Amino acid sequence: MGLALGSLAFLALDTASADLLRAEQREGEAGYVAVEELSFETIIEAGTDYAATLRIRTALHNSSLSARDVVHAVGLPFGAQVQGVRVMHDGAWTDGVGTDVAAERSRRAPGSVFVRQIVPKNSRDNPGAELVAYGLDPDETLQVEVVVRVLPRLRGQRWELELPSRGVSSGALAPERRVLVKGLRSGESFTVDEERSGGKPFILSRAEDTVSVSWPSALRSTAALEVDAETEPGPAGFDDGRLRVYLRLGEDQVSDPKHVIFLIDHSKSTANAVDDDVLAMADGLLDALPSSTTYDAIAFNREPTPLFAERASFPRAGSRQDRLALRQAVTSHARGQGTDLQLALAEAARRAKDGRGRTLIVVATDGMFPSSIAPDDVAREFEVALGGRKDRPEVVFVIDEPMLQRSGLSVEHAATKVAAAMGARISLESIAQLHGAQARTLLATPRVLGNLQVDLPAGVELDDPVPDGLVAGSFVTLRGHYSGKAPRSLRVSGTFGPRQLSRKVKPSVAPRPPEAFTATTRSPLDEAQREGFSAPPWYLSRWDKEARASIAQAGRFGRDKRRGHLDQKVFRHYLTTRVLPRARACYNDALTRHPELAGRVVLEIEVGKGEVMMARVSKNDLDTKDPKLEPCLTEAAWRLDAPAGVGDRQIYRLRYPLRLVAPPEGKFAGSVTPLPDSVMELLLEQPLPGETRPR
Repeated sequence: MGLALGSLAFLALDTASADLLRAEQREGEAGYVAVEELSFETIIEAGTDYAATLRIRTALHNSSLSARDVVHAVGLPFGAQVQGVRVMHDGAWTDGVGTDVAAERSRRAPGSVFVRQIVPKNSRDNPGAELVAYGLDPDETLQVEVVVRVLPRLRGQRWELELPSRGVSSGALAPERRVLVKGLRSGESFTVDEERSGGKPFILSRAEDTVSVSWPSALRSTAALEVDAETEPGPAGFDDGRLRVYLRLGEDQVSDPKHVIFLIDHSKSTANAVDDDVLAMADGLLDALPSSTTYDAIAFNREPTPLFAERASFPRAGSRQDRLALRQAVTSHARGQGTDLQLALAEAARRAKDGRGRTLIVVATDGMFPSSIAPDDVAREFEVALGGRKDRPEVVFVIDEPMLQRSGLSVEHAATKVAAAMGARISLESIAQLHGAQARTLLATPRVLGNLQVDLPAGVELDDPVPDGLVAGSFVTLRGHYSGKAPRSLRVSGTFGPRQLSRKVKPSVAPRPPEAFTATTRSPLDEAQREGFSAPPWYLSRWDKEARASIAQAGRFGRDKRRGHLDQKVFRHYLTTRVLPRARACYNDALTRHPELAGRVVLEIEVGKGEVMMARVSKNDLDTKDPKLEPCLTEAAWRLDAPAGVGDRQIYRLRYPLRLVAPPEGKFAGSVTPLPDSVMELLLEQPLPGETRPR
């Protein structure tokens, strides 16, 4: 599908305002902020299973001269569930209780605090919490804690939770957010985006930023595919409920290899500095294996380049001299355009098929593969190159790309599809984290699960489509609903290459949550519970709609606000200045052999991070065939040199049609002209982080 982007070369996403704070206003107070938020704090309590507890603490101060009510809407992480409310009273935190929601708006006793869940209309939107506090006295500061159950994602061996942007439109909100993670083991730390806590108790982040918090996982895998599920009954009087299914891949240990092949991506999208990390990873892995283990190394871009000559005796893990030769070979090999994974894996298979015993192929790459890559073709070519070898090599992709590590690797990504087709493994750990003894964890990297299917009983539906598979370290939550009786069991199946896998699970039953929660600093708690949640009479219905829309918008668009995109205007410029002149030279050279040669060709080019990853002539309608013209045009396409957008991991696929017109009689030069812009196609093949909501 063609996509015409705007006329700007780099686009940016707008900041959305999720959190809204409104206090009761009196006559003549237009523009006056009666109640303001003094502080905002998010405390994550690391859990021992799939869920964690998030405590959102806010301090609300009444700076007016009269008692005021306040309504505070707070955006929550995707899939979060409000589970309680607490208030600071007499120097200690006191717990609230569950309550219902009143049918009509009304005031409540001073000191009463209520909170309820803001349920999104769209299953892909973020939920929120609506906090209502009644009768704040003049100069009173109320501290409230909303208790939330969250489902973080698992990336490698770390949990990740994305905190939505709070927005910057209201001066009543605290400008900073303090982030803490509790329950970590001695020596462990957490990070907020790229900032590591170290010995600090908390990290400050700006309110307008969407931030990703990560911390070490204490989960220990017990199976290659772990499946858990829970049902949650709906409100009383309704014959329905919610279903959640948790899926993740466990460790899949392999035996020590006797031979290791390092397949190193040396395309232009990779940085020279990565070579040191790759070599440190190789040293760590070889140090962990017997000294008699042999190894090989191949660098690849457009073509694979073996870094050691084929010989009877390959380098050995225990030889320091061989290690120095490996370092010299890797650092002296120049980077270039292109990422031909198919040729590279075939070359590795060919050099592995001589009966050395168990072989491990470690592919060190940034994962920027052409989106047009055919996974089945890669797997088939790999098998052909093995030549019928029975002890099939294990393949591990180590994908070192910061943007992918943060957003996760989609099952639609080219690397995922290739690994699934081959029955290979993928590690999303940074190569820099695989130094020393950590490198041995590559031997326990899970395979990519393909053909994922979830068999559901009658009356059960999922909110989103089931992904095609699971990737290493990913923790997937599937949400759905049921009508009638809750499902007693469900089955999950998939494939690890040719191997079939199936799991049957009986869902646990989660307690039905109350409609709302209440706590109090003055009035009796049982009285507040009987009164139930209510918005104050002065709070307009349109404000409630505005809060819900703002929370949904922030969840969709609050992620990284400064990510560049390239558009047709940019590519048209570089195609005209870099490719078209070379294509004309190719054509004029061909005219010396075939003076009547004319017709139409289509160049197909894939670009990622400023690198041409693939280039070819995809269509040739010339009236005369010239064996030298098409290779020459292909080389012209490889000369495209487009820039990289800031933080842009998009893969751009271009189809560039050219018309070749023979010269009139008496002339020597023909013309090569691009067809109209409407014919040029710019295909965006990979979604940006955040455009596909984690399930």
